[in-house]
Amino acid sequence: MLLFVPLFFISSCEEQSPIHGCLDSQAINYNSEATIDNNSCEYLEICFAYQGGIIFYIDETGEHGLVAAMEDLGQFQWGCYQEYVDGSDGTSIGTGYQNTMDIVNQECATENGGVTAAQAALDAEINGYSDWYLPSIEELELMYNTIGNDGPEGNIGGFTTSNTPYYWSSSEYDYNFAWFVFFSDGLTLYANKFNTYRVRPIRSF
Repeated sequence: MLLFVPLFFISSCEEQSPIHGCLDSQAINYNSEATIDNNSCEYLEICFAYQGGIIFYIDETGEHGLVAAMEDLGQFQWGCYQEYVDGSDGTSIGTGYQNTMDIVNQECATENGGVTAAQAALDAEINGYSDWYLPSIEELELMYNTIGNDGPEGNIGGFTTSNTPYYWSSSEYDYNFAWFVFFSDGLTLYANKFNTYRVRPIRSF
């Protein structure tokens, strides 16, 4: 007696070629299609150059964080002297972008007729990225503590460490003043918004 096997029960015996790659889902180059680990995994680390700048913060997921530009943009006024900027007083990590947008959206003027520090950061195109902004005060302090003078590897961010100039924060103190940090010793103070200080923009990833 002959037995007929339906064609849909016949499977291919061809072997699939192995795919080499990183199998660790915590790595930034994880390959979900890989079948054989080739020891190529890369991981985000503080002080690691990534996406146009230097990483100085990684969130609890290990996948997102903040990078600082490799160099300063120059020196700019904060602007909006004797004006309150609604919403630009965020101080914590993660508030810098909204602060920057609030300053720009208010169309703040400067005393010298130039662009504000926030506008300069927002206009910046650095290493192929155009989504830079001013850090909040806590983001600026964190830069000092991780890639500035107080960082574990020293001042790898190449910040100016003389008493002047200073680095502006996006965080407003009041209608006359905005925050800054001395990158010589990490001292945090506030100064008149018409003062011209250095700007180091950041971006998130």
